Amino acid sequence: VAACGIDVKACLMLNLPPPLPPPPPIGKDAVNGYIDGLQSKISDLESELREFKPEESPQDSTSSAVADEGEEDADMPPMYSGDGSSDDFDKATEAKMAASDLKSSGNYAEALEKYTEAVLAAEPSALLLANRATCLFKLGKYAAAARDCDAALSRNPDSAKSLRIRGEVNLKLEKYHEARKDLSASQAIDWDSEAGQMLKEATTKCAEMDAAKVKERNDEEEKKQEKLRKKAEEIRKAQEEAKREAEEEKRKSSGGMGGMGGIGGMP
Repeated sequence: VAACGIDVKACLMLNLPPPLPPPPPIGKDAVNGYIDGLQSKISDLESELREFKPEESPQDSTSSAVADEGEEDADMPPMYSGDGSSDDFDKATEAKMAASDLKSSGNYAEALEKYTEAVLAAEPSALLLANRATCLFKLGKYAAAARDCDAALSRNPDSAKSLRIRGEVNLKLEKYHEARKDLSASQAIDWDSEAGQMLKEATTKCAEMDAAKVKERNDEEEKKQEKLRKKAEEIRKAQEEAKREAEEEKRKSSGGMGGMGGIGGMP
């Protein structure tokens, strides 16, 4: 007897085709396999979400002292390299006096030459190096000016003039945080009204830079959160799809041939 309730032999006598056999039921393994595939997709998305990292923004580069190494080396005046045994203090004093007069008159190029003579004649003091750094700064030789300031501060860490000049160099090169540090230290040792104005400028620029960095970090964080939200939405949709498909497959599997009636038109 067929599932529809009609005898196969009777169907043949009436010249009717025999009823079709019921379709094979969808197995539990097939449903589970489909669900496992969706769960695997969800797991991949969750793994990607956990490993997600925002693109690092590139770090800010600091301005270089000069355009290239060749020009930088050319701008560097010679430094004292003696051991003190052949120092000529009279020559150094004479050169310093001439350099001071030239610097006072605004002739920084010739003053630089005389200061260099003094530096080479005898071991230089922090003040002498700071004075030469002033001339170098005025001539736009910023790297050389900073080097002389470094050398001066290695001899006397409390050289306010060296700190002030190096702070001005850093301000010129837009190294505002370094400028603020040097100028602040200089003002603590020996207050100067001009240095005070430079310190105010450096502090203002530092505040602007810090605010810009905070905004950049916030923007990056917002982008990261937006990507996380999108990933979470993908996971949610995949979970809903898995649930819907599982329910549909379950319905189909349990329904079988229950909805199939008899052959229409039979007397």
